[in-house]
Amino acid sequence: MKIVYIQLPTTAQEQPLLYIKPDTAVHNRELPLYIPDFTADLRAQVVLMAKLSKQGKCILEKFAPKYYEQVSLGLALTAYDRQQQLQATAKPWELATSFDSSMVVGHFLPTERLQQEDTAILSQDGQVLEQLPLQSALQLLPLALRTVSEYMTLRTGDLVALPLTNTLYAIRADTTWQASVQTELLFSVTVK
Repeated sequence: MKIVYIQLPTTAQEQPLLYIKPDTAVHNRELPLYIPDFTADLRAQVVLMAKLSKQGKCILEKFAPKYYEQVSLGLALTAYDRQQQLQATAKPWELATSFDSSMVVGHFLPTERLQQEDTAILSQDGQVLEQLPLQSALQLLPLALRTVSEYMTLRTGDLVALPLTNTLYAIRADTTWQASVQTELLFSVTVK
C-alpha cells in the first residue's frame, strides 16, 4: 500500500505536484502523534483521501469513480523547515514529507453517504479552524486519479490524497486535532 499525494495544477502551464508516502507514514490513531526530533516546524495540510477498491493504470476520468468506494479526511504532515532546506539546495524533499506517521488518516466513509453540500470541519482543541465544502474536491477526485494513474499503477488499498486547502497549519505539542464531515468525527489525534 502506498499513499499518493497530488496537488493538481491550477494553470495549463503547470505540472501536478505528486509524491509518494510509504505505508509506514500512516499514523496509528490509537497513539499520540509525536513531533519528530528532526524538525522544529511541523505543519499539516487537510486532505481528502480516496481508498482504491481495484487496480488501475491510465484510468479514464469518466471511469475513475468506479475505482474507489470510500473517502476520508486526513492531515498530510510536512517537516517544513527541512523542506525549505532541501528545496533551497534543489534536492528531493521526501525526507520532509514521507517519514513515519506523516499522514493522519481518518475513518473511511462510503462515497454514497456523502452529499455534494457536505462540509469538512477541521478543529484544534475544540475550536473550529476551517469549514471546507467537499463539493469541488469530490469533483476533482476523478481527475486526480486519472493524473496519478498516468504515472503509476494504482493498486487495491492505495490511498490518493488531494488537498482541500493550501493552508499549512503549525502543529504544536499538547494540542488535539479533529476532523469531521458534518457531525461524523473521522479522526482525533493528540500531539506530544
